[in-house]
Amino acid sequence: MENIDTSTQHEVKTVKEVFDTTSPFFEQMKIKVFPATSHTPVVRHFKFKESSLTRLMLWAAAANLPAGFFGAEMKRNMYTYGPSGCGKTRLVEAFASRTGRPMFREQCSKETTLSDLFGSWKLCGKDQGMKWVYGKVCQWAKTPNAILLLDEWDQVPADVAMGLNGVLDGAPIHLDQTDEIIKIAPGCMIMATGNTNGRGSAGGQGGSAAIYKGTQKMNFANQDRFNVMFETYLTEEEEIDLLKSETRANPLAAKAMASLAAKIRANFIGLNEDAGANGMAFQFTITTRNVLNWSMNFSLLTQMGKRPEDAYVEALRMTVLDFASKDEASAILATWSTIMGTTSQP
Repeated sequence: MENIDTSTQHEVKTVKEVFDTTSPFFEQMKIKVFPATSHTPVVRHFKFKESSLTRLMLWAAAANLPAGFFGAEMKRNMYTYGPSGCGKTRLVEAFASRTGRPMFREQCSKETTLSDLFGSWKLCGKDQGMKWVYGKVCQWAKTPNAILLLDEWDQVPADVAMGLNGVLDGAPIHLDQTDEIIKIAPGCMIMATGNTNGRGSAGGQGGSAAIYKGTQKMNFANQDRFNVMFETYLTEEEEIDLLKSETRANPLAAKAMASLAAKIRANFIGLNEDAGANGMAFQFTITTRNVLNWSMNFSLLTQMGKRPEDAYVEALRMTVLDFASKDEASAILATWSTIMGTTSQP
């Protein structure tokens, strides 16, 4: 598979049009939009925050600078971190979807090896014998304008992460196993995500290594090759809008669900400020994904004939609450009762 330069096959559109933003900061800004491929994610609805979109645009600009644009080498990679389920992966998928970029996602863990990333020899049937199968890094490098998403990058052992430093610098990939040199195709971009800031905590912003099992401290030389972006949960108002548009929730239900989610997250983040160093982490939160599923489960239960007040609690339990400890569940349901103005018990 040879690199094919398709970087000229694109349209130039306004950022306002592509990302549906009303921020005046992006009024005159333009961005390249490429023809979608089979590797381009499909994300129909996503609301970009101005702060996040600003850094994404800077990331895209840096990744596409011609060599020698500045005297110094500019970081071209982005590391996005934040609490579980706040939408980090979805953010990258939505960016790829809007710009038509192919995306290659590597789901990382403490078991990830360099062979997983770059490729290995595999037995492909008795008629084909052993065949070299490219990993996601090489597939990405051969695809112009593609995004490499290294999900849960703070789970990867430091020695494995260090093996990617050359790629992060934009150097060609040398595959000793096949005696092949792969030059990274034009316009390629790298995004890594994690729950911590790479140092075993979240820099005072919640979500410590204590509750994310397997989290590694990133080698500083690897971390130093990334710009950084912090993401967190939607505001109540944003989540209300999302519930109404994505699950057809009525305004009162959406407001109540978003209110409970905000209160749970405030406890989760607040009690995890310094837990990575010497504290006891609060173990439970509710992600955006779970709030959406709570709403949809509630809707189905009411259609099945469950009383709304019972359907709320049953849907919450089956979606996520039964993962919580008894004490946490009791406290959360007491808060829900206060929100709803009822006295229902766990």
